[in-house]
Amino acid sequence: MKTTSGTSGRLYQALFYVKLKVMTKGKFIREKNKRRIEELSWGLAFRLTDLTLITLFLGLTLSMPSKHSSKFWAKTFTKIRENLDEDQIKRAFYGLKKDGLIDYTKRLWQNPQITAAGRKRLAALLPQYDKTRTWDKRLYLITYDIPEKKKWRRDQLRAFLKKIGCGRLQESTWITPYNPKELIENFVTETGLDNLILVSDLGKDGQVGQESLRSLVDRVYCLTDINERYRQFLEDLKSRKIRQSDAAAYFFSILRDDPQLPFELLPDGWLGEQAWEKINPSR
Repeated sequence: MKTTSGTSGRLYQALFYVKLKVMTKGKFIREKNKRRIEELSWGLAFRLTDLTLITLFLGLTLSMPSKHSSKFWAKTFTKIRENLDEDQIKRAFYGLKKDGLIDYTKRLWQNPQITAAGRKRLAALLPQYDKTRTWDKRLYLITYDIPEKKKWRRDQLRAFLKKIGCGRLQESTWITPYNPKELIENFVTETGLDNLILVSDLGKDGQVGQESLRSLVDRVYCLTDINERYRQFLEDLKSRKIRQSDAAAYFFSILRDDPQLPFELLPDGWLGEQAWEKINPSR
């Protein structure tokens, strides 16, 4: 009995470790696929359906063997094709159509079209280029004093300020040329951070210390670095170091980090507008 019991125990233990290994491997594969999708989507989307929708929008194409046709489309979007299997891509297409984000004919995925709902989804995924940038000529200062016991709320606030286009001046001091009062009031109501956040209107041509306003926003928002990325993009496009099909993805990866400040505050020789004109799908 002891031998049987010992054998059963060892068998159970072995099965447990096999199961654990399988579960761990499965989790590893899922995480690996997630990282692949995030990398392939230039950090702009985190689901395969979103990546596929963005791929369609950017004018890229997929190609895979099919019993219905030798190719679904004429060219191959190699980044997806080489990293994700065909079933994943097929499920993404079916999911997009089921959700009403794309439509295509009965001849499996021929000439797919992005629907109005799909374009609305894209607007939520991709950074939008603002050609107007209305500005009241004022600068706003956001300061806060959130106790350590609410550290997670402080981290949440920092992420929120960055999301709405504020730039960090100091540890608990942020600036923005766009009036943030309404957005921050809503945030305070949702999080219960009453009396802990202060928004100050520095007035027209507001200034912090002796530094000029343009110099200040350049430093805080790292505009010189971003402009250099636009310059490199234009140079790579001109010299054909990047394919035209990849140009939009390249541009959006820069626009994602561009705070899109009022044109009056941008450095001389700003190249964002010129870069946008190169990939603007409506031009």
